[in-house]
Amino acid sequence: MSAHSEPEKYSIDEMMERLKNRPAEDPIENGELVTRSDGTQAIRVRKRKRRSHQPHKDELRETRRARMIQVSGALILMLLALFAAGAAIVYANSATFRDTLVNRIAASTGAKVDLQQFRMNPTSANANVMQLDWPEGNTLSKLFTRGISAEIFPASFLGKSMVGEEVKANQGQLFIRIPDLSKPATETADPSLLGKIRFKRYAIGKMEVRIGDADAPLIWMNNSEASFEAVNSSGLPQLLLNRGEVGLPGWQPLRMDRSHIEFRGQDVDVIGMRLHHETDNRGEFELSGTISPYRTDRAASLNVHLDSFLLSGIAGSDLGRLFNGRVDSVSSAKSNYLTFTPGSAADGSLAVDFRSTLATDFEVTGFPFLTHIAQLLEDEWFERPVFDADVTGTLRRKGGSIVLGDLSMQSKGRLSLVANLTQNPARGLSGKLELGVAEAMIKSSRNQKLDALFGPAKEGYRWLDLTVSGSTNSPVDNFRELYDAARKSSENPAPGKVPSFEDLTRPE
Repeated sequence: MSAHSEPEKYSIDEMMERLKNRPAEDPIENGELVTRSDGTQAIRVRKRKRRSHQPHKDELRETRRARMIQVSGALILMLLALFAAGAAIVYANSATFRDTLVNRIAASTGAKVDLQQFRMNPTSANANVMQLDWPEGNTLSKLFTRGISAEIFPASFLGKSMVGEEVKANQGQLFIRIPDLSKPATETADPSLLGKIRFKRYAIGKMEVRIGDADAPLIWMNNSEASFEAVNSSGLPQLLLNRGEVGLPGWQPLRMDRSHIEFRGQDVDVIGMRLHHETDNRGEFELSGTISPYRTDRAASLNVHLDSFLLSGIAGSDLGRLFNGRVDSVSSAKSNYLTFTPGSAADGSLAVDFRSTLATDFEVTGFPFLTHIAQLLEDEWFERPVFDADVTGTLRRKGGSIVLGDLSMQSKGRLSLVANLTQNPARGLSGKLELGVAEAMIKSSRNQKLDALFGPAKEGYRWLDLTVSGSTNSPVDNFRELYDAARKSSENPAPGKVPSFEDLTRPE
């Protein structure tokens, strides 16, 4: 056993002795040995003093202070912004702002302005009614709008200009007149106010237009959606129209599909105006061309294009009952145009060359001769003949007169017709009609009177010239008179000619 090994057990006296004789080379770290009053000893450790400088806590303190300053600044700015916005809204709803706005609208439009119940909120400007009245030298007479709302930019509250994305109105009425070129076209305005009203679009949900006299307009349009852009992709003012009804004196109402119009100086370019028949969505009547409304002594022509359009849409409902079918326009250098003079109300005219639409039927009805032919030939088809081959013709309208010229139709092996008819403003009907019945059908009928009535065969048909009169509601022709004359002639043969048994017994 080693001499330096220590015993496993100590007495109290030995422990105390060992503590007293602790070697100096074994110092107590971070403390000193002390003897208590009861004689016991312990090690007293001195408490560390905290450092007075702590960088991380100083940084945290500075961050908090900065955040408090930022929050306080943001609150102050918010309060200032709210105060400024409130002040701007109050100013924007003041009489001074309204009067300034009215002057700017007047300068931008060249019209006298009446603005009623104007008000603004942070996102829009609104008015109950706005009316614009132009001087007599302007083609525009009056624009009345109701239920106006404008999407505005915040800069509009500063009062320097009114700017935004779109101005909308629920309803609008536009009156267009023949201008008096001796009168001014715009109201006098401050040039410095020009361009202070700037919106990308102006839209009216339910638009009415009257051209000419307000009570008896030359052209009228109802219930259309209108959208106007001051500058389009071509750099020109643009008007778009969708849906609605269009009417001209003496015409059936037509339905607007869409219209694209551009304004180039004092000229109006109708890029395309597509119309439908009053009761039909299939056919199309399209107009295009240029109008010069300020050149009141110069005729304007719009090109006309028909595509599967019901003839009644251009010939009128009365003639449309007699001749019913769909037609396409045929290219012609001297036809297919709508012509009118802006300064005259009565000289508008329409000229169209047409052909029946492929794979459609063309029906003729209402003429007395059709009933007579059906009875004499004992064929009901002749009462309402249907022509499936090409039907061609021309239509001319001017004022209240309508002319169907060179209207040619044929049903092979049965009937051929060529008509030149005129309907006057009082709906009176006049003209000539060439009736051709297939030679084989007259021979098969063995009716001597029919044989005597019709002329010589030509291109497989026997022909008869008829005179048409009466009205479009009740047309009259002279077929019966000609037939009675042929019957008397057959009953009283020329001297020296004895009628045969077949002649006497042949049914009428």
